[in-house]
Amino acid sequence: MGDDTVIHVHNPTLRKNASLLPALAELAASGRRLLLHVHDLAEDWRPQVYSFAPYPDGVRWAAINRFDADALRQAGASEVAFLPDPVPCPPPGRNGEPSRPRSPGLVLYPVRGIRRKNLGEAVLLSMFARKGASVGVTLPPASQGDKPRYDSWRSLAAELGAPIRFGMGLDHDFDALYAGAVAVLTTSVKEGFGLSYLEPIARGRLTLGRRLPRVVADFEAAGLVFPELYDSIVTPGGLFDEDGFARRVTRVVDAAAASYRWRGLEGGFSRAVVDDILQGRAAGADFGRLDEIAQTEVLRALSCERRARSGFIAANPRLEGWDAVADDRAPQPRECLAPWSEAAYGQRLSALYRDMLGRGGGSAPGKEALLALYLRAEAFNGTGI
Repeated sequence: MGDDTVIHVHNPTLRKNASLLPALAELAASGRRLLLHVHDLAEDWRPQVYSFAPYPDGVRWAAINRFDADALRQAGASEVAFLPDPVPCPPPGRNGEPSRPRSPGLVLYPVRGIRRKNLGEAVLLSMFARKGASVGVTLPPASQGDKPRYDSWRSLAAELGAPIRFGMGLDHDFDALYAGAVAVLTTSVKEGFGLSYLEPIARGRLTLGRRLPRVVADFEAAGLVFPELYDSIVTPGGLFDEDGFARRVTRVVDAAAASYRWRGLEGGFSRAVVDDILQGRAAGADFGRLDEIAQTEVLRALSCERRARSGFIAANPRLEGWDAVADDRAPQPRECLAPWSEAAYGQRLSALYRDMLGRGGGSAPGKEALLALYLRAEAFNGTGI
């Protein structure tokens, strides 16, 4: 490798290979130009992939959302770039963009069904959609660790008669699924970039579902609007075993504290997490912050108890027939995605490489400082760890 070489490393904070960070430190110490491109941080409630090896000095960092970029700077990284992902725009067909089918119909959830995609909430929404509507999840998870939970949601949905289909992408062409969808859904509780909010625009569809401030704020700052999204789904008390939920959260937080070996998770932190989830809102917990067991308890109660369903609708007035919003609102024009085009991405990346070759890197972020920024009670989700 010559002096004009940049080594671009994706997701270096995740401990997939214990030798990676020490090897990167050696390369940086030898004067190599390194760009450490963060998609997810292990400090963000991902203790199973956290490495105790220090981050190298003399490198550049790039983050795909401003929240992570700001966190890296606050933790001491002196050279950090905001480098959002590109959004591919499929070319229109011979007759232009396919028209949206008549509603109610299929609301597509185009994801692999891993845990943080919060599939229990997709089941919940299907139960409150209009007659004739359905939710479709495209793919099962690729990892064996996520498969049992995915299968549990499939079984529960069948038990409750919920109008949601799983694995639609196994038997149907992806483009055809999009063309047949009246809108697109996201219920994810954690995203790095947030492609699920932009890809539907590229395909002429509206995005419905959960708003994630960490990523949506970047798009809104660039002029996009998402009035159809919700911030939470309030779960009134009495629909799940709160004591059992508190015990499970305590075990998870205690295990995370042991994995991170960080004192900030000690001294009653697990109780603070439980209190934030259960008492953070006077009306009740946010359904999306519950774990799978608590979500299942809620769904069963809503399915068999008329009073429970009525109380749930009263706490969430926009929930009943939520899919109808797609009837009256047009998707944003594809032209608004110009800042995320592949050409714009290439220009940003080329400029970053040139600057690195001229000026090099900077100081590393402090790992304990990053833990303090991410391991907060309000950032904990039952299906996001």
